Amino acid sequence: MGRLHIKHATPDDSASLAILADMATRRLASFLWAHGTCDGQSPFEIGRGAIRDNPNSLAHHSNWLIAERSGQVLGGLNGYILTEFALAAPSISAAAVVAPLNELKTLVLGSWYVSALAVFPEARGQQIARSLLHSAEQSARAVSAHEITLMVGSFNINARRLYEKMGYEERAQRDFVSFVDSDPGGHWV
Repeated sequence: MGRLHIKHATPDDSASLAILADMATRRLASFLWAHGTCDGQSPFEIGRGAIRDNPNSLAHHSNWLIAERSGQVLGGLNGYILTEFALAAPSISAAAVVAPLNELKTLVLGSWYVSALAVFPEARGQQIARSLLHSAEQSARAVSAHEITLMVGSFNINARRLYEKMGYEERAQRDFVSFVDSDPGGHWV
């Protein structure tokens, strides 16, 4: 096994980042991307395009760190300073689904926000998520953010366990609004 490298993502990583974003959000990203598709387009085409080409998108590759070994992307983390810009609902039809997330975000405006963190299944159990979170904490310090925040579904037991082990504490929660192919009910924490 080669050495793990944490680095900034590039446009060439966009396909992997679209998959990781959808994994991290438990299919919420592809649900939202589907609201922006044209006939014949896959939601992942929309997501990949935004990540690769749209510097105004918070999902843009410039907001991602990736973990790689021997040139292979193993996981990624999307993070940025949380501003009111991040609260806009992408469409009327998706507004109810994102409303609880936006309510939680308003509580931590100005923090360095981990929007997505995921590791491909074949790379789990290798401390990759922990390494990405440590790098995120360094990124937050580099921009003088005094707090780092994230959200997780109450149903995502493994992620919650990791965050608790790393010292993250629950600040608030809102009800989870189900969508097509989503996890069952629960809370955003």
